[in-house]
Amino acid sequence: MAQFYIPNLSENDKVIELNEEESKHSVRVLRLGIGDTLTLLNGKGLSAHGKIVDAHPKKCKVQVDSYNVHAKTKEIHIAVCPTKSIDRIEWFVEKAVELGLTKLTFLLSKNSERTQIKMERLEKIAVAAMKQSKRFYLPEIEWSKDVSSFVSEYQNGFIAHCYPGDKVSSESDNLDNPILIGPEGDFTVEEVEIALKNGYRGLDLGEFRLRTETAALTAVFCLRK
Repeated sequence: MAQFYIPNLSENDKVIELNEEESKHSVRVLRLGIGDTLTLLNGKGLSAHGKIVDAHPKKCKVQVDSYNVHAKTKEIHIAVCPTKSIDRIEWFVEKAVELGLTKLTFLLSKNSERTQIKMERLEKIAVAAMKQSKRFYLPEIEWSKDVSSFVSEYQNGFIAHCYPGDKVSSESDNLDNPILIGPEGDFTVEEVEIALKNGYRGLDLGEFRLRTETAALTAVFCLRK
């Protein structure tokens, strides 16, 4: 059953009008018509099942038959420095949402090669991934904090880095949020030290060197355990 994102969906609604983008997708792309059923979701755990009563390509209307409230999934918070190539970070967002990411923070490291991101574009990718994977929660995406500010606000997480020192294996069952992933050139020594002073522990993602987006996706897997 096709899913459509309605951010202001509430259990008080009986008939819902899709926005122009979702109306066009339902009527023009999916060729849905009057009487066809679909699922609406607000990205906050509420979904509705209903049927189309007006198949207008710009103002499609849906009559709601039932609502469902879905339990929250396990919290997965990744803080990552955006890659120089925007395609790679967009790929990460798509795959991470499919795997259950609940919060994403973009960090600025002194070694960051990208300092700006089109958040609207990433939010659209996240919505599409949520619908495609049939999830009911849209992750929070925030931009941006420097490492020092972030570890002061979110203490006692894990930081993946390539410097020598004590580290916890990515196969450990005792990992917790958030996990920090650095840029292509890694965090600076000073940034790692600041994190450790704020209760963070080093994280070992394996013997091989990973791209930033691969390391970030690996971290999602680690927190799914």
